[in-house]
This record gives sequence, C-alpha cells and structure tokens, in this order.
Amino acid sequence: MFLKPYRLKSSAALKGSEAKKLRARLELAFPHISVENLLPAKANVTQLKILTHGGTASLVYCVDKQPMFFELDGGQLVPTLYTLWTTPEIIPYFTTHEGVLPKLTNGADLMLPGVVPLGVGLSMYGHYKKGQLVGINLTNNSSAVAVGQLARSSDELYMCGGHGVAVKVLHLFGDKLWSHEPSLLQQIPVMRTKPLTTDDFPALGAVEQRKAPKTPVQPEQAAELPAEPATDAIEASTASLNLDEPEEIADNEPTPETMLKNAFLAALKNNGKKLPLPLLTSNFYRLYVVNEASEQIDLKKTRYKKLSNFLAEMVDQGFIVVREETKGVDKIISVDLEHPELLNFITDVKTNDSSAAAETPLFHSELKEMYVVTDVTAAFFTKLNYKRGEGIPVAQVKKIVREYVSKHAAIHPLTKIVEPDEVLRDLCGNREATLSEITSIITSKMEHSYQMCSGKDTSGKPQIQMSLATRSGNKKVTLVSNIEAYGIIMAELIKLCKQGAAASTTIVKLPHQKHEQLQVQGNQIRFIYTLLTETYKVPPKCILGLELAKDGKKNKRK
Repeated sequence: MFLKPYRLKSSAALKGSEAKKLRARLELAFPHISVENLLPAKANVTQLKILTHGGTASLVYCVDKQPMFFELDGGQLVPTLYTLWTTPEIIPYFTTHEGVLPKLTNGADLMLPGVVPLGVGLSMYGHYKKGQLVGINLTNNSSAVAVGQLARSSDELYMCGGHGVAVKVLHLFGDKLWSHEPSLLQQIPVMRTKPLTTDDFPALGAVEQRKAPKTPVQPEQAAELPAEPATDAIEASTASLNLDEPEEIADNEPTPETMLKNAFLAALKNNGKKLPLPLLTSNFYRLYVVNEASEQIDLKKTRYKKLSNFLAEMVDQGFIVVREETKGVDKIISVDLEHPELLNFITDVKTNDSSAAAETPLFHSELKEMYVVTDVTAAFFTKLNYKRGEGIPVAQVKKIVREYVSKHAAIHPLTKIVEPDEVLRDLCGNREATLSEITSIITSKMEHSYQMCSGKDTSGKPQIQMSLATRSGNKKVTLVSNIEAYGIIMAELIKLCKQGAAASTTIVKLPHQKHEQLQVQGNQIRFIYTLLTETYKVPPKCILGLELAKDGKKNKRK
C-alpha cells in the first residue's frame, strides 16, 4: 500500500475534541490496550490526508511527527510498525522465515507456505476471522517487520492445503510510510526468540514436579529446626540493590531544562559567528537550537513553558540581547561569544556534535541478501580474490561462477554444458552440469545471510550531473540529477540546502525524463559540490559540472 510514493494533500493538528474522538476509537478498536500507551494525553497529534500511488485516499495519524496509525477504506484503524515496536501485544502475529523478507519488500503478500504454524490441527493458524489485523515477524526476531490483514479465516487457511495468500500486506519495514519523517527513522529492534531446551520436551508419562506450599512454623518448633542459610535476607538485600540502581541512573539523567540550555549553548558555540543578526528568536530556536538538541525538546515540559520566558532568562545571564521590533516580534541583535560559561562549554559541544552527526540519517538503509564464503567453498572463491567469511550479494554469485568458468573450465557451445576442472569437481562432483546447476550447488554450500547497507557504495553508479537553467525570466536555478542513485535521503538533503544556501529548494520532474531532479534557486554549484563531497562523502570523480561555479574557482582548488 505504501511501497510507492504517495501524495500528501494536507496536514493539520487535531483539536482537543478531535483527539478525544480518536482516543475513543482506539479504545473501541483495541480494548485490551491502555489508550494512554497508544495516544498520550499531552502528545501532539497530526492528521495527514494522503493519496496513495494507486489512487486510494487515506488518513494517517502522527504522534509527535511519527506515523502511528492509518485508516483503511472502511474506517478501520491500523497500527504502524512504530506502534507495534512500542506496544507489540496490540495485535496477534504470524511468523515467517527470514528468507521471505526480501520477497515482502518487493511487494509480495505473505503466502501460506511461508507461514510457520502456531500449533497442530485446526489451531495451527489460530482462531481468527477473515480481515483480522496481524503483524508479521521472523523466526529469529519477534519484532514486527510488516502488518496486514488475513486473506481468509483460520479455518479456511487450514483447509486450503498450504496454498494461496495468508496475509495481505498493508505496511512494512522500508516503505514510504516508515520513512515519512526521515529525522525520526528507526531500525527494527532486535528481540531474539527464546531457544527451545530439553525442559520444553518432558519425557512421556513424566509428572510435573511442583513445590509443596510452605506450612507456617510455630514459635515453639523454631528452636528444634536446624539452622539454614539466610537466603531470604540475601534475596532481600539483592532486591534492594537492584531497586536502588534505577534511582541512581535516574538522578544522572539531564532534566528538560538542562537539555534545553545545553542545546542553546551548543547553537551559540557552533553558529555564533555565522548567525545572520538581527535574527528572529523563533528562527533561531527552530534552525539552530533544535538541531543541536540530543533529544527532542518539549518546551511545555520545562518550567519555562514558552520560548520567550527561556530567552528572557538567557538575556538576564548575559548571553544574548533581544529587541522587540513590533508587538510580538522579537529579534536577537547581539551575542556574547566571550561569556565564561560559553567558553567552558567547548568540550561538551564537540562530543554532542559527533554523536548527533552519527545519528543523523543521511542515507537510505537497504537490506541486501548475501551468501557467505565457507570453508568448503573457500578454495573456489580465493582464486577470484574473495576471502573466507566474506559476504557476496546473491546477484553477484552467478557472475563470479561465469567468470571462473570462462577462465578455468570449458563450455560446450551447443549444449552449454560445463566441463569442470579440479576445483569444481571437489564442489560439484565428477559430473558435467550447466552454469545454473553449478551456481545452485555452490550457493547450497554457502551460508545464507543479510546485510544492512547505507548506499555509500559508488561502484557502477551514474555520475551526479550539476547544471544551470533559467526560470521565469532571468532567474537562474541549479539542477542536480542522479542523486537518488547514491542512496541519499532527499528530504534531509533539501533541509541542508535550505539551511546552508538560504535558498528555495524543491524536487522537479522534467518532461521526457524518468528520474527527478533537485532544483535550488540561484547558482549553488559550489555549495552543492561541497555538501556532497564533505557531508555525504561522494567522491569528486562522481560529480560533474563544477566548472559552472561562480568566478571559475575550479582551478584555484588545486
């Protein structure tokens, strides 16, 4: 449903009465879950009206910018993956094998042969009706990777002989709804399933041993009993130690006021000399303070309640000077960069910057299916410079086999039968086989795995093309093509361009072209080049068009 891009028609914050109606709907749809866990009373709830790629209108409800529920045609509320990760017990689950996940990400529904049965007989697929919302998890991770509706009832699934669709997938990890807000992206939390032990399979006829309840001991009998270790005292002391630990951790956690001031000081330290003064206080907070915060700041949870109250205290402490130009419009006109507290904040700023930069999602994550070189296949792959334990993408294995055969073996031109050499005989036996059969035999002797890739690999990708064009008269714009080939998140790139170049930035699609282009107002060739090479680490050889930069400074960089 959300694999292809959807169009956002409107976005509006819910009023108090509308939020109450939504809470009532959630309470009716999921009566076994506390509504406070699904929709906190003081949370900022936003309603998005979207139009899917297939032309279906839908509503998405975001809590603090994160999509948590969406509506189907009949008004049914469906929890997103973020909701399932925080409240996993909201709906039942169907489990599948990890090898099925790539099929789901390509748009396939969960078929019945891929479902791991819950039991035996009529209960092997539970007791659910057609259309029941279910989550999909993996055999090696109980966290949800998708959510959908049952295509048939549990009884029909049992009667259809292991064929057909089991779950119609509505939303899954990696789709456009999951990546709606790039700054809040989360990976799948790893929750390993508990491995089975011999205790789960008692011997036939074995009687479960139960501890007899303790009978109260009379005072006169206590003296006759032998002395026993004071296990209760030890357990009590251990429990008290365990209870004390969270309190110590809680004491060390920064308060919302401390987080707000640290972000304020970091914004001044990192951007003080570059601030375009006079600067609106609202823009200073939105563009600089929020970006330096280690966590999301909610002013209402601080003692200041409003930004103006916090900035008034910073004025009293001598960090900034604020002037009211018109009623309700305040601007920062000067900053004291020599303030002693600001000078002593240097070390903290560097630490926060490095951690924040590491957590900023600049690239799309991509789950790649891999085959790992094992001891059995090492002799074959070392001849092509692959080491033992190295992962090879699935699509590349057949190319490697074809390359090896062309160098070390012979292929019959008519039958396409390969005459194996000594290394291939050790792997495939002494018989002749086709290229596909040899590839299947080799992959069966390799370990199957997955790897999360970030999109920084530039091999075999088209070069990024920068160019200039004219729009509406003599206004120049900068056009950049092929950015998506490098896995760069466009929403994050647009944000950096707006902040760094202070220019209007949009995505455009030109006639007779399949891919989209980034359009930035003015001649921003040098800025885009610096942003791509320094922030996104794109090799300079992969970028064309630097000669169009202002003043022709390309030769001066040498």
